[in-house]
Amino acid sequence: MRKLGLPYKILIGMVLGAITGFIVGPSIEVIAPIGTIFLRLLRMTIIPLIFFSVASGVTGVADLNRLKKVGGLFVRYWAFSSLLAAATGIVWALIISPGVGINLPVEETMEVDVDVLESVINWIPDNVPKAFAEGNIIQIIVFALFAGITTALLAQTKGGKWLMELFDAGNSLMTRMVGIVLNVAPYGVFALMANVTGTLGTIVLQGIGKMLLTQYAAYATVLIVFYPLILKFMANVNPIQHFRNIFPAMVMAFTTQSSSGTIPVTMEVTKKRAGVPDDIVNLITAPAATINMHACAAEMPIYALFASQIYGIPLSPFDFIVICILGVIMAAGVAGVPGGGIMMSAVLLQIMGLPLDIVPWIAGVYILIDMPNTMLNVTGDTVGMVYTAAKLGELNREVFDSPK
Repeated sequence: MRKLGLPYKILIGMVLGAITGFIVGPSIEVIAPIGTIFLRLLRMTIIPLIFFSVASGVTGVADLNRLKKVGGLFVRYWAFSSLLAAATGIVWALIISPGVGINLPVEETMEVDVDVLESVINWIPDNVPKAFAEGNIIQIIVFALFAGITTALLAQTKGGKWLMELFDAGNSLMTRMVGIVLNVAPYGVFALMANVTGTLGTIVLQGIGKMLLTQYAAYATVLIVFYPLILKFMANVNPIQHFRNIFPAMVMAFTTQSSSGTIPVTMEVTKKRAGVPDDIVNLITAPAATINMHACAAEMPIYALFASQIYGIPLSPFDFIVICILGVIMAAGVAGVPGGGIMMSAVLLQIMGLPLDIVPWIAGVYILIDMPNTMLNVTGDTVGMVYTAAKLGELNREVFDSPK
């Protein structure tokens, strides 16, 4: 029999883990350390992988005009698709109306003091070692971009050539290390999924259930409607084939609930299965995993409408525009704020003058939001990379279309 590939092993691990968790129940927590070990191994590779892949990708661009082209195309894709995702969240929240008829008891409010402008300014590191020590991915990316660009400007000098070789060697080292870590992925995924299903069980609260349904409807619309349209008419590729190509990354994102943690797999499948050039993948993947959060862009407006419907607070047409734009901004800032999506939901509600009482409810079921959320975010990154490569005429369509 043909030996099963890693994607199939991961999928089998996920399915078996879900079944085992439902059967065993809360006592399945005993195997939780296996999943924790796997996540720590992944996180061990993330920071150096991001730095070396971004720095190597930038220095590998001999012509800095190419960097502008690649970055410019992806930024346009990010802005358009993120606004589309945010609008989708608003539409589904209006259709399903998850907060209508729900009497939510008042919970203790959360103190939130986050300045959006200050958060953007804080993307620039004032202490590089501290950024690495704290795992501040946005600051690490900014530093890696500056290091790569500066090295590219010094490409003709002895020091510049040495740095280019160093970054390239570091990228090769981390790529190989990631391959070793992924060998334990099926076991880690099994433990993570078993723990989730065994300890959470089913959600029965009506309001939370409707809110989850709204989230899933918005995600599904982006995944099965908008992405195929972008791939078919803007990148001129087969959408179904694309999902086959990046399926391992989708599974990994769903089970680990970490766009950053999935970076190694995202890079692997986008290069070797989707036919995107290495330098484009190296340049885009890490920044995309940080700011290109389509699910988060759709998620945030749903919280705002959920709260406004529960408390009967009317929203004007201008409020909807603001919520849509804030959804994109909040999504881009998720990685830079402690607490991620949960904290950003509180920030959005505060900015819009809405009660924060629903934030603890969101936190309680966030894992059920975060699993499809992360999968959609990672899928959107790969769509953007394929779109960029296709627009530049550099997509290897033979690799893209080959049977998987």
